[in-house]
Amino acid sequence: MEVKTPKTDALINEILENLVPHERTCKWKGEHSYCEGKFEITEEDITFLKMLRVPTPNYCPTCRRMRRLVHMNMIRLFKIPCKAPNHNESMISILPEECPFPVYDYLYFISDEFDPFSFGVKYEEGMDPMETLFNLRKKFPMPSFLNRGLSSINSDYSNGGKDNKNCYYAMACYKAEDVWYSSMVNRSRSIMDSNDIEDSELLYGGLSSDHIYKSSFIYFSNNCTDSFLLFDCKNCDSCFGCINLRNKKYCVWNEQLSKEDYETFIESINPISIKSLALYKEKFWNVVASLPMNASHNVGSENAVGVHIMRSRNVFDIGDSDNSEHIRHADGAMSHKDSMDFLFSGGNSSKLYGTINIGSQSSGVRFSVSSKFCVDCEFVFNSKNLTNCFMCFGLQDKSYCILNVQYQPEEYFEIVDKIKFEMIKKGEYEDPLGLEFSAQAYNFSMAQIAYPLNNAEIIKLGGYVAKESETNVGDTEKLTVNELPETITEATDEILKKAICCEVTGRPFRIVSSELEFYRRMKLPLPTLHPSYRMETLFQLIHIGKKYETTCVKCGKAINSIFDPRSNFILYCEKCYQQEVY
Repeated sequence: MEVKTPKTDALINEILENLVPHERTCKWKGEHSYCEGKFEITEEDITFLKMLRVPTPNYCPTCRRMRRLVHMNMIRLFKIPCKAPNHNESMISILPEECPFPVYDYLYFISDEFDPFSFGVKYEEGMDPMETLFNLRKKFPMPSFLNRGLSSINSDYSNGGKDNKNCYYAMACYKAEDVWYSSMVNRSRSIMDSNDIEDSELLYGGLSSDHIYKSSFIYFSNNCTDSFLLFDCKNCDSCFGCINLRNKKYCVWNEQLSKEDYETFIESINPISIKSLALYKEKFWNVVASLPMNASHNVGSENAVGVHIMRSRNVFDIGDSDNSEHIRHADGAMSHKDSMDFLFSGGNSSKLYGTINIGSQSSGVRFSVSSKFCVDCEFVFNSKNLTNCFMCFGLQDKSYCILNVQYQPEEYFEIVDKIKFEMIKKGEYEDPLGLEFSAQAYNFSMAQIAYPLNNAEIIKLGGYVAKESETNVGDTEKLTVNELPETITEATDEILKKAICCEVTGRPFRIVSSELEFYRRMKLPLPTLHPSYRMETLFQLIHIGKKYETTCVKCGKAINSIFDPRSNFILYCEKCYQQEVY
């Protein structure tokens, strides 16, 4: 095979040939409480580094996760001014006004009117590579949304995903219809306040569940219908307040009832009031804590270390993986293989390293953010359909570009060889995307949910802090929770003209007519919590990019857990759980 970057390849070979297992000190040691301090580079790590042809990282796995998670916001939207030339209109964006980079309207950003090559920088001998890259990063605009499909209808208040209809505050949803305040909802309709849902309809408050119909508050369950408050239930119909059930019908608090007694019970509790719902949920979580649970929620996987791993094999230090293999130190892998240190990738991608939100048949991509259909690219941001591009922003359907300048193939590889060689010699190639590269405020990112920092810590590590956006309430009359109608049957359309003050944050919010109709159909009382707080609560139950080390209560085996052991849950390994429940 022809070597196209000989100087870089020789230097990488020298580094990797002499690499042996060893202990390293994280560069962020002592900077925050989550840092592992010392961490091991194992034989398995070295195998991946050699496959991906990258030097050894200088940050521990936890700090590397924090540096990736800071790029992702899956909860908040902001109204900010468009900074495109001759534009000053307000627009909806996932980025706050404090973003250190200019933000352009997404449709303008991807249109023919916008010329990303107008920001191009001709690389010359003697330039500092990372300084040049960051200077372009500061000047080049960010799109108001990320990877947003144009096929969606009436879904302006949503981010990512495609083929959606009537979605509001919907993040990373695909082929979804009538979705409110939810994330990662696929092939589903009429879903509210839910996260990680597939092939479901009429669901409120769902988490990591699939094939659910006409149900509320459903966690880690599948193939369930007409149910309320379920945890890890399979193939259940008409059940209330149940945990760990299989193939059951007409159960209440895990007790079998007759059809007639179950219907009498349901009739007696309806309409559910705000106060009674709070009591049911409190009892439900007490029962959950009293019964065994599958700590990792790994299913059908082989040689898998991590949490929420399904149908995967040979994966290590992983959170959330489906149909993937041979990956390491990563989170959010969907049909993925042969990669390390990435956050969110799917669509049959492979050989990624140090990436965030890269996927859709991408391969050989390193140190890149929010791009798809990319092959053999490094340091690419908000781009699509690239091959052999290096340090580029906002490009589409291009090859052989460096710093947004077009080159012929031979010249391209010659310049890339010089830049990478210089970066490796200076120690800038191992872990180059620090917090300063993130367009997202740390305090509104997924990093803050898994690894919360105070403002001083965020700024010290190179990130930035943003303030909450203004509400859309204005002078609308505000109601406290005590002033709300107790049941949905008492709620008239007048509530649409008023605002509700969140009982936790005090932040006022309004509900829209379609939302009210959903509550009526599901026979649920009005919400007492702000939508962003409700979304955040679901992510806090199972943190993206965070897991806990504990031991199986039954056999004593060391295991990973989605759930914090300090929550006093009865945590079992997958084998013991299956023996107990199935």
